[in-house]
Amino acid sequence: MSLYFIFTVDGDWNEYFSTKLSKKERKPDRKGLLGLIKREIAIARSIGGKILHFVHTSPVTRQYYLQPEFIRLWKKIEASGGSIGVHCHEEGLFSRGRLNDSGMLEQSVRSLTEPLRKEGLTLISYRGGYLTFCKKVIPILERNELFLDFSCDPGRYLHHKRRLIADWRGAPKNYYRMCYQDHRAEGKSNVIEIPLGKIRQRALYIDITSLPDIWKVTRRLAKKDKSSKGNIIVSLLTHTYEFSSAWKRVKIKAALLVCRLYGSFINDKEALEIIAKEKGKT
Repeated sequence: MSLYFIFTVDGDWNEYFSTKLSKKERKPDRKGLLGLIKREIAIARSIGGKILHFVHTSPVTRQYYLQPEFIRLWKKIEASGGSIGVHCHEEGLFSRGRLNDSGMLEQSVRSLTEPLRKEGLTLISYRGGYLTFCKKVIPILERNELFLDFSCDPGRYLHHKRRLIADWRGAPKNYYRMCYQDHRAEGKSNVIEIPLGKIRQRALYIDITSLPDIWKVTRRLAKKDKSSKGNIIVSLLTHTYEFSSAWKRVKIKAALLVCRLYGSFINDKEALEIIAKEKGKT
C-alpha cells in the first residue's frame, strides 16, 4: 500500500508559553506572525502547498486570528492545496486544565469554526494544546464536524507538577477511528485519529527530533508500509515560532525532503478520501 504524511504546523508563538510574562505581554505580535506564516506557506510549496495550519485560540487571544490579514492567509493556504485546523489552548500553562469542562471547550471550538466557515473556509481537523485529549472531546468534535484529530503522540504520558497533561499510552501508531470510551483505542466514533509518525521513542516532531532520527523514523515507516496490508497515514509536527530561525527553517525543509523520499504528502481532506476508499475495500 502507501505511506502518507500530513505536514502540520501549530500556530503558536514563543511568548504564549512564558510563565513569567503577564497575560498582556503574552499576546502575539501581528506583524511578526504574519511574516512567519508567509514563510510557512513558502516552504510548503516544496510539497505542493499541502500544509495543515492549526489556528490558535485561547483566553490570551480568543479571536485574534480572525483579523482580515490572517483570513487572507488562511484562504491562500487552502487555495494552494493546504488546510486550516482548530488548535485550542484552553488550559493553564503546562496543565490539562479545563478539558473536563465540555461547555467551555465547545465554545472555544466554535469561536473558530463558525466565523472561519462563514468566510468560506473548510475545517475538518483539530489538535489539542500540548497534545491533550480526553474522551469527552470526541462528541464535541463530532457536533462541530471536525472529523480528524491530530493530538496523538503514541506512548506520550506527560505530567507537570503532578497534573496530567496527556496520556496516549497504548494508542495505535497508524490512523484509527476513536472509541467513545477510550480515545486511545479503536472504536466506532466519527472521529479519526492521525497520530504523529513514531517508531519507539523517536517521533516526527521536528522541533525536538534530530534530522538523523527523523530519517530513521521515516525509513522504518517505509519498511513497515511494505509489509502492511493497508495505508499508513501519520503527521509530522512543527510550530509557527520555529520559522523565525534560519537554521530551523533549513531543518524543516530537510525533514520535508526526507519524508518525500519515502512517501507522499497529502492534506486532511485527501486523508479522509483515502481512508474512506480503503474502508470500502475491507
